This record gives sequence, C-alpha cells and structure tokens, in this order.
Amino acid sequence: MTDRQLLEDGYDIHIHASPDVIPRALDLAQLCREAENAGMAGILIKDHCTSTVGRAAALNQMGRGICRFFSALALNPPVGGMNPCAVEASLKAGVDVIYFPTYGAAHHIAIWGAGKPPTAFPLPGQGFSGISILDEYMTLKAEATKILELIAEHDAVLATGHISPHESLILLRKARELGIERLLVTHASESVSAFTEEEQQEAVNLGAVVEHSFFAATPSCPNPITLERMRDMIRVVGVANVVLSSDFGQKANGNPVKNYVRHLERMQALGFSAPEIRQMICINPQKLLARSSCSFI
Repeated sequence: MTDRQLLEDGYDIHIHASPDVIPRALDLAQLCREAENAGMAGILIKDHCTSTVGRAAALNQMGRGICRFFSALALNPPVGGMNPCAVEASLKAGVDVIYFPTYGAAHHIAIWGAGKPPTAFPLPGQGFSGISILDEYMTLKAEATKILELIAEHDAVLATGHISPHESLILLRKARELGIERLLVTHASESVSAFTEEEQQEAVNLGAVVEHSFFAATPSCPNPITLERMRDMIRVVGVANVVLSSDFGQKANGNPVKNYVRHLERMQALGFSAPEIRQMICINPQKLLARSSCSFI
C-alpha cells in the first residue's frame, strides 16, 4: 500500500509546525503541501502557547481544498492559564478544540519538569508549580467550570491536555453534566498522561474518545512505550473509541506526515486491519471534529 493509499481521507488531529516557540520540522506551508499530496482530509495544528485559529483559517482559504485544517487553544501561562476570557475570544473566532493546561499543568511539571525538553516553553518564572483545575477541596475551580460552559455553548471539543488522569475524569464528568458531547482524552499513552486501561475505559464510558499518539513510542518522548503496548491498550477499549495521531513536529522525528505513515504501517504489522486503521484515522476523528454546520461532512 502506498503512502497516499494509507493516508487517503485520513486525519492527524495533533501536529506541531512553525512558527512556534521552538524549532519545528516543517512550517505551515510545507505541512499543507505534504498533507494535500498525501490526500489527507484533516489536520489539527496545535501550539502550546497560543491559539491556532488564524493559521487554520488562512490555510483553509489558501490551500487547494483537499485537506481541512483545524485549530486549538491550550490553556497555558502565555494565554493566562485557565482564562475564560481567552477561551471566549478563541471560540468566537472559531477555534475547534480547547485543551486544558498542557506543559503548564501541575501534573505535567511533576512528571516531566518545568521548562524542560520536549516542552521547553515559557513559564512565569522559577518556582512555578503549575496549574491545577481543582481547588483545595478537590473540586473544580470556578474558572474551569466557566470554561466548560463556554465550550458547551459553542459546541467545541474539550481535550484534557496534560492534567492528571484523576483530574481528567473529574473534568469529563462535569463536561457531560453540562452537555458537552465531544470529549477527547489527550495522548493517553504518553508518559505525561499515562492513563491506565481502566481509566481509559472509564473515560470511554463517559463518552470520550481516547487519543493515542505515536510520539509516545519515539525516543523524543520521556519514558517512551512500545507500539505493542499501545496496541494492547487500544484493544482494551476498542478501535471504535480511539483516534490515532502523531503528535509530531519535533525536528528529531522529521517530516510529520511521512513519519505518521511509517507508524501506521507498523500498527498494521502489529495486527490492525485496514478497516480498523481507517476507523481510527478517518471515521472517529471526523466525528470528533465535525460540527453539524460543517459543509465538508
């Protein structure tokens, strides 16, 4: 099977590209060309420090209409952390996904450290302990609830980010209570998230889609796992509940589109059928990202 055949109508809901705070393997124009040449249907551009809604809109206007680009906002220190004002502004501009804190999360800093590779992004200063979504009573902070209400109002996707699995499940429960239907567990098998199989199943029971990103199986990721381990976790919750993504863009991992293909081929070699791969890179991400008003569905 050729690269184009494997990626035809496929999505990668987690790619980093220049411009960014740190060097990336491709810039936006290069990424657009690679995705269109591969026949991809969609790419989500993620930036840990700012909204990508303007970049996605420009690419969608300037591209050939083959690949649709989606946008995100991550609630880290450069946008004020859990800042409802920043969330409201991005949602009104058309952002697709709101990530709760990633590299600025207290859990992330406890696991991977503050301001260190692979997420050496700006922090308020030395001694910053990170952002928790919970207050001293272990309940959701008011600003977290307000952000969920905004996500529900705008029918956006809620992504858990790099908060702990415990925090994530509390967040998902509240999201369901508020009527949010599009829920994403962010790269569940990366060491900074590290959802157990039981936690992944609980998230699925709450209506979430579980993302597994191939970055987790590369030397660029602290404490990487094997693709065999990723396969086993996917089998527990089932391909109907999983989205595969790359989380590529690191210079060490080279061209993110081509490396995505190589990892999909490895997953096929590990026993996933062509229809199962299609389920995880075409059908499930399309359902996750598609608002009812979108014309491409």
